[in-house]
Amino acid sequence: MHRKASLVLEDAVRNIYTVVAFCAGNKVMELYRLQLQKIFKQSFLLGMAIGFGFGFSQFLLFACNAALLWYTAFSVKNNYMNLATALKEYMVFSFAMFALVEPFGLAPYILKRRKSLISVFEIIDRVPKIDPDDNLALKPPNVYGSIELKNVDFSYPTRPEVLVLSNFSLKVNGGQTIAVVGVSGSGKSTIISLIERFYDPVAVIFSTTIRENIIYARHSASEAEIKEAARIANAHHFISSLPHGYDTHVGMRGVDLTPGQKQRIAIARVVLKNAPILLLDEASSSIESESSRVVQEALDTLIMGNKTTILIAHRAAMMRHVDNIVVLNEGRIVEEGAHDSLMAKNALVHYRCGELVYTFLEEAGSLKASMQSMVAGWNRFRKSGLVRTSIYSKCALVE
Repeated sequence: MHRKASLVLEDAVRNIYTVVAFCAGNKVMELYRLQLQKIFKQSFLLGMAIGFGFGFSQFLLFACNAALLWYTAFSVKNNYMNLATALKEYMVFSFAMFALVEPFGLAPYILKRRKSLISVFEIIDRVPKIDPDDNLALKPPNVYGSIELKNVDFSYPTRPEVLVLSNFSLKVNGGQTIAVVGVSGSGKSTIISLIERFYDPVAVIFSTTIRENIIYARHSASEAEIKEAARIANAHHFISSLPHGYDTHVGMRGVDLTPGQKQRIAIARVVLKNAPILLLDEASSSIESESSRVVQEALDTLIMGNKTTILIAHRAAMMRHVDNIVVLNEGRIVEEGAHDSLMAKNALVHYRCGELVYTFLEEAGSLKASMQSMVAGWNRFRKSGLVRTSIYSKCALVE
């Protein structure tokens, strides 16, 4: 029981960004309290028995000491006590005082742990500057989804000397979809973190059932809504094939799922939320080629709606149908435009080299792909003259 309660807390702390993004703090506390209540019910009788046993033993100890002391005094008064008896009386008092003073021996340990306790309670008592659960907070009647970053300079607190974004400006109109590309470390994921008001592009999966992972976005969702979200995310088929379906436990951090399955469950969670602004950071990263196609189909369906979407990606296929592509380098926008217009510019090394390598990798496919296709793709990439540039700069779309 203690393990389950610890698991709820561990999941919440490890995935704190997701908890905050979905305003699920109260739900986490509710789950944690539920586990604690189960522990309390099972431990109450055991605690009572232990407490009664300890109390009764202490009562017997002090009662016997008191009776012995009374008998000693009575014996001395009536001249029934000799020197040996007096020594016995002394020993009785010594042991009695030991029992009384023993708890005070814990005082040094309490003082030693005092600083640790203070730091723990500082975290518990911390009041956030923005409380998402404040009922008195002003809420906009409509969210149109327009986003604008204007002349932003940003560096992480742990590396204040490294400027991640420098005089960065970006405007996204409501309902528009843009893609952000660039070399590693150019500030792509930082943009997402700033928009969400906190600082690895991974699909966050909690150590519970698939159903609980999906409804994390909206706990009041009906069964039909859950399954519809899974269908849109191309997850319903593989979920239905599992022995327990939507009630299947995914294991610690989703260890029983493939990377592609994790991504699709995370997408289903986003579909169920149905927020007007969609932020996707490496939504198809770290997954095999075949799963990537399934995830790509789910993402295409997701961003087709009238949503403001910012997409961080290294794969060209994810950016073919977006409204605008922003190319970053060293925290600055170096190129901007649609996919076709950027491909037409010979100067756009970062984007073009990634497109060529992506085409090569797509044709290569898995180990089952033919060697002829791999050689043909590589020859096109080599003849483009961008081999040195892509390897040197770790260009966008190839990671």
